[in-house]
Amino acid sequence: MEFKSFKAQVNILDKLEGESIRERYIEKFVNSTHSQYQEQIQKKYKFRDGYCYLGYLWDYMKEPTIIDEHYIRSKRKDIGDVYVFWDIHSCERILIKDYWKFGKRDIINLNFDVLIKGAMYLPEDIYIFDASYMWTMVMTHENINGKRYCIKCGNID
Repeated sequence: MEFKSFKAQVNILDKLEGESIRERYIEKFVNSTHSQYQEQIQKKYKFRDGYCYLGYLWDYMKEPTIIDEHYIRSKRKDIGDVYVFWDIHSCERILIKDYWKFGKRDIINLNFDVLIKGAMYLPEDIYIFDASYMWTMVMTHENINGKRYCIKCGNID
């Protein structure tokens, strides 16, 4: 899938709605009382491209289950529309050329199958969930034993 086609199938939420959805997600799935959360996520640091945090939300997930990337991809026929966002990191720390195809604080809404087909246009660490907030799946940039480290919280089965 070409980027132009992918982007045409993506709805970028307006800033206020996106912030509200991100806050609700964090409240539901992220342990914001963890001792490191305040320093790594809550506190924003000034970079040349704005204020960003240092850590990864997935380090602070509530009741995470490790899953295989194949599990996520296998759900493409079972899941409809989803929300997707990524960590708010600085270009000073992410050194991959043309990494940001969307805004760092954007939250997008799209069909899950479209997400799977166009995942290469998104940051490596993405948070996927639907409007029910009953589950989330996280794809990280980390590899463990040659497999992409992915996380699930909640019940998606």
